[in-house]
Amino acid sequence: MRQCDRRYSFLRTTRKTVPCLGTLCDGLPLRMTPAVFVLATLLCLGSLNSLHADVDPPKSKKADSLPSDGTRLLERMQSTLAGLVERVGPTVVAIQADRNPAGLGDREEWMPRTWVSTGTGVIIRSDGRILTSQHVIDGAVAIHVILHDGRRLRARQIAADRRSDLAIIRIDMTNLKAAELSDVRNIRRGHIVLALGNPLGLSSDGQAAVSHGLVSAIGRPLPETFGREEDRYYGDMIQTTAPIHPGNSGGPLVDIHGRVIGIITAVSTRSDGREGIGFAVPINASNKAIIDKLLMGQPIDYGYLGVAVDDLPESRRRAVNLPPGQGVLIWSVESGGPAAQAGLRNGDIVVTMDNESVYSVEQFVRAIGAAGPDRQVQLGYVRNARRKSVEVTLMRRPLNNVQQLPKPTLSFRGTALGAVEPMMRAMANLPENALLVLRVDAGSPAHRAGLTPGDIIIRIEGNPLTEHAVSQLTQSQKDVLLGLASGRSVIVQSE
Repeated sequence: MRQCDRRYSFLRTTRKTVPCLGTLCDGLPLRMTPAVFVLATLLCLGSLNSLHADVDPPKSKKADSLPSDGTRLLERMQSTLAGLVERVGPTVVAIQADRNPAGLGDREEWMPRTWVSTGTGVIIRSDGRILTSQHVIDGAVAIHVILHDGRRLRARQIAADRRSDLAIIRIDMTNLKAAELSDVRNIRRGHIVLALGNPLGLSSDGQAAVSHGLVSAIGRPLPETFGREEDRYYGDMIQTTAPIHPGNSGGPLVDIHGRVIGIITAVSTRSDGREGIGFAVPINASNKAIIDKLLMGQPIDYGYLGVAVDDLPESRRRAVNLPPGQGVLIWSVESGGPAAQAGLRNGDIVVTMDNESVYSVEQFVRAIGAAGPDRQVQLGYVRNARRKSVEVTLMRRPLNNVQQLPKPTLSFRGTALGAVEPMMRAMANLPENALLVLRVDAGSPAHRAGLTPGDIIIRIEGNPLTEHAVSQLTQSQKDVLLGLASGRSVIVQSE
């Protein structure tokens, strides 16, 4: 199993930080192409070196008052980068997620009843749909977004996928600038990138913090233990030298054309406190397909084989006469899973899937997940130096240690409502009959009233929410005043 000598963390901050903001791209062309940019840098450095080497510069005041060629090149580069930031800025937003500490485990007496984290998002549709990291909004009872001009709006979750760590939220605004999604296939190591967001929640004034760096690696897997407890997969990441910090999570990693090539997700921290390494979920064909489904509010289902796999030792590969790099080792088979039912065992070496060679753990895991549930795949494998083949029907990937939302118990004017989990009620001092808003249909009376998933209803018409009042709620033919645990009140009109 892989080991890692760094600690990895999701990019979150707590309520001790200030709410945040960020910015991104409008896709307008730059006046300086990448080739010209790099050439200008080299020419500029050469010009500056020649200036420093000049031991007898001219004494003319007129000459001193004119900028050197090196200075002019620096000014052009500076202007290009500043213009890029100005163009991409309006598409990045700050996110503040209000959480209940019940989701954090045991709460000490000194802890607040509401825990706030900050993150970043990027507008990818002009109708207010925003792409962010799933862990930024995970468990949130309320989501707030801050635009580049400082406006603060309530957002609602459209769809989220824990496995890919991507989510879509939406604000009720139109005609917004939207970012252009690129493809990581256009990116190479050494390319210049910008990271935009709200590190430490410091961008609540609308000015996204910007840092720059290089693409260090593409397709870089994070340690397999990272994210496993939350069933996340980080096997195909962009690694960058651009400085990023807690609060940047969900923000865009942008190329020099202002196009989004990744969603910032994690940062490694060093024991000496010095700057670590940043990682981003890549914008590629598979993740674009996930984003398209999330935009439509569709859940993401992954195929599941029921095995744990690892890289095949080179000595074992040579012993069974496999080509260099081919094959992954099954070191654990889940009892009753698809692989077990098909007869696969610990120690088997998977070499092909649907007649395509398997060369890495990351490739194999992605292929199984992308195949989807109820799909029959053919696996070629080696056991005791003999080649075999088997057909396996994949299952739907189960959630791993993930707290599920309660099931809806009633509907009310375009909402699905459910009982609040007992631990949350106790931790937040909520009444016994409090109702959790699980879903809000677009255009419904509840949606027009401003209800969003995560809202908790505790009062009806100013009175505490009792079992009798709940029954009256569904029968009422008039406008209804609802009191929320957040302190807000909303009026849900009749049809």
